[in-house]
Amino acid sequence: MPSFGVLAEHECPRCHREVTLPFGDLCDQCKGELDRRARRVARWVALGTTVLVALYVMWRVPPAPTPRLVSAVAIVVWYMLSRRVAFRVAREWLQ
Repeated sequence: MPSFGVLAEHECPRCHREVTLPFGDLCDQCKGELDRRARRVARWVALGTTVLVALYVMWRVPPAPTPRLVSAVAIVVWYMLSRRVAFRVAREWLQ
């Protein structure tokens, strides 16, 4: 009796193309399309939240140069982390 890792489907569950895949997996074209859509959503979500955080930081941080520099670095890090998290959430949500 074959193990569950060996079971294979003969069509993609999303687009129904005839390919041999592990059970429940998507074809490469469907994965690429989902990743493109998830990247687009993640980019806009990260940009929106970063603008809100930047406005808040500009309002709350004193005008000295060192706190402004640290805040600018924190905003860049915020964008990178929020984009990564939003990408993973969007990819799972779009599947």
